[in-house]
Amino acid sequence: MKNLTIQTWFCVAVTLIAVHLLVMASLRPYGYNLSAMIRLSSDPATDAVVPEYFQKGMVVFDQGGGYDGEAYYYVAMDPFLTIGHYKDAYRQQRVVYPLVSRIIALNDVRLLPYGMYAANLIALGAGVYLFSLILRRFSMSPFWSLFYGLAPASIMTVQYDLPSPLCIALLIAAVYFYLEDNLAAAAAFLTLAFLTREDSVMVFVPLVLWELHTRRSFKRVAILAASLVPFFLWHYYIYVKLGSLPISGSSEVISLVPFSGIYGYVKTLAGAGGMEAGKAGANLIVFAYFTALLLILAARLVRTRHLFYYTAFAYALLSVFTVPSQWNNFNGLLRMFYGIFPFLVLSYGVEKDRTVGYGVWFIAALAILTVVRVLFISPVYHYRVL
Repeated sequence: MKNLTIQTWFCVAVTLIAVHLLVMASLRPYGYNLSAMIRLSSDPATDAVVPEYFQKGMVVFDQGGGYDGEAYYYVAMDPFLTIGHYKDAYRQQRVVYPLVSRIIALNDVRLLPYGMYAANLIALGAGVYLFSLILRRFSMSPFWSLFYGLAPASIMTVQYDLPSPLCIALLIAAVYFYLEDNLAAAAAFLTLAFLTREDSVMVFVPLVLWELHTRRSFKRVAILAASLVPFFLWHYYIYVKLGSLPISGSSEVISLVPFSGIYGYVKTLAGAGGMEAGKAGANLIVFAYFTALLLILAARLVRTRHLFYYTAFAYALLSVFTVPSQWNNFNGLLRMFYGIFPFLVLSYGVEKDRTVGYGVWFIAALAILTVVRVLFISPVYHYRVL
């Protein structure tokens, strides 16, 4: 047990050090200014621009900014919509990460670039630790947690100040307490996960189905379902404040026609060459990987019903209904399917199936591609420091 504890903390340390070094490498062109991770843009054509929230010493991009991190920074500046400069209902629904970031920043908005980064590092470390505890249940070494801690989505979402590391850590905590038969704690962490990213439903639905399959207890299902109440109350609050429902933005990444997304993306590749062809190749590799996982996990589910198979299968199935615009972005694509990486590792623990194991090891190949992208491919955009 002592060796397992040492190995667990070693994996936490390796994850945090490796991710931190990669983040610092990505910030080198911007003078290691943590505010560059937010990707503030001064160009209204790229995204919403709220100059009232620009602060002295922050990096602002004239072109190439406008990534999602700036949205969560804006929400952190006004989490309860009391000022009203930023009015994006879709982003406002994901309030927990901005709130946690502001708490870590000691409610000092000048420290938000540090708070946003620290929130994700703490979440990633805590997630790896709890993930290792789940692995013990299946007689798996804590070293398997590195396939989650160093997954491409872990690296990229921390790099851009996104809420995904916190969301995944909360979902892992929910699953950990569910396995410990502490439904109240599991529901509490599910509540926080829903208020961090609404796509937590990808874990919630398999969890409820698994509960019905194994216990058939509607009381227990009701406890888990109670995690949705704060989510809907928060949506109502946003609707009252902004007059629009956040869920409309969430539905835009999903198509009801299977494979129409990848088909639409492939149609745009006619005549692509050079850098665009390489980018397309990486995206198509990801599609092939998710398709293979879909078939592998479907085959396992025919033989064995298990919560982890259900969850990993749900994420793989989501790729079938993803719109073309998502397939055009290697970065956004992998972070959208972040949950598949930890739950695929846990799926391997169910039966130690060799084909599932191959899928887990391929995460390392995607991580290497991500490291290459961070160190050698990511473009450097023109910026200024306020």
